[in-house]
Amino acid sequence: MANVDSIFGARLVNSVGGYVPQTMTCIVTAAVDATTDIFLGDFVTSQGTSSLSGDLDIYLTSVAQAAASDKILGFVTGVQPSRTYENQIYRTQATERVLTVCVDPYALFEIQCSGTFAVTDFGNNANITVGTGSTVTGLSGMELDQSTITTTETLPLKIIGMIPRADNEMGAHAKLLCMMNYCSFKDTTGQ
Repeated sequence: MANVDSIFGARLVNSVGGYVPQTMTCIVTAAVDATTDIFLGDFVTSQGTSSLSGDLDIYLTSVAQAAASDKILGFVTGVQPSRTYENQIYRTQATERVLTVCVDPYALFEIQCSGTFAVTDFGNNANITVGTGSTVTGLSGMELDQSTITTTETLPLKIIGMIPRADNEMGAHAKLLCMMNYCSFKDTTGQ
């Protein structure tokens, strides 16, 4: 049976040590990513600054949607309600939103492979494919970029294995178990 092509970004599974992975509250401002929506499961990158949240009246780490090979801070696990967008589960472009971001470098997550996954791909690293998320489900359009799978150390994702489910097999659109590879809390060179 062929795998279903269902893109959802990064979906938290567990951690390497079996503990609850750590998250932090971050902010994306109206000026940052002025033309980009941010969805559940999207990878984000640190902007190297903090911004005052109008909803919470505190300073939070400022983030933006990550590009394919960016050093990532983590992935979005929640979009907090806003006075203006109370029922919207994603961040609309050019708006301020508070996000819950899984920043734990040892968090394990599920992500779909953009192409055909092979046995020889296990243990390698890869870039992210940035796609358009769904304004209906609020889920990300990001996938693991199959065309970039290699041993390069500065690629953002590390392939650990496949998700062990009856509806997941080796090949096109395989659902993979991954962890962050090139990320803010594992790399000590800054941001």
